[in-house]
Amino acid sequence: MDQLLSVLLGAAIALVGGVVTTVLQARLQRGAARQEYLWNKCAELYLDLLRHSSAQIAHIDDDHVDEQYGWTPETEQLRLDLTARVQLFGSAAVEERWRQMSQAGQHLDYYARENLLEERGDHAQLRSDAYEDPEYVRLSTEVKKTRRLLVEKLRSELSTDRHLNQTP
Repeated sequence: MDQLLSVLLGAAIALVGGVVTTVLQARLQRGAARQEYLWNKCAELYLDLLRHSSAQIAHIDDDHVDEQYGWTPETEQLRLDLTARVQLFGSAAVEERWRQMSQAGQHLDYYARENLLEERGDHAQLRSDAYEDPEYVRLSTEVKKTRRLLVEKLRSELSTDRHLNQTP
């Protein structure tokens, strides 16, 4: 009888252990799948931020966007989409750096327009002597700096450098 009880007790312990192990594995797999999903959404968003940053797509809360210079319903929709995605999947630091870069670009564009450093035709083109203007150079350097800071933050959050440096 003691032997049967020992066998039943051993089987019960093994069954409970198996169930607990299965539940824990399922929970870990769900967590890993969710982490992977969020990382993919973040990476996609951050790539879109960089792709559209040269077009000066600004945060939707930025009230200083001048709508008479190239803003269309499509760019407005893109602003809405990027802002919503940054607010949902991005960090507050990324959102702030995006705004800083956008504002620096707007200041540069405004200065270039107001000081006739752009030649308007089908497309605005920078005059060849624009880089002789010290304020234009300063503003241009600020745009490059804010973009570099954004890229550094995006790479940090995605752990890009750490993953690229790993050897299999």
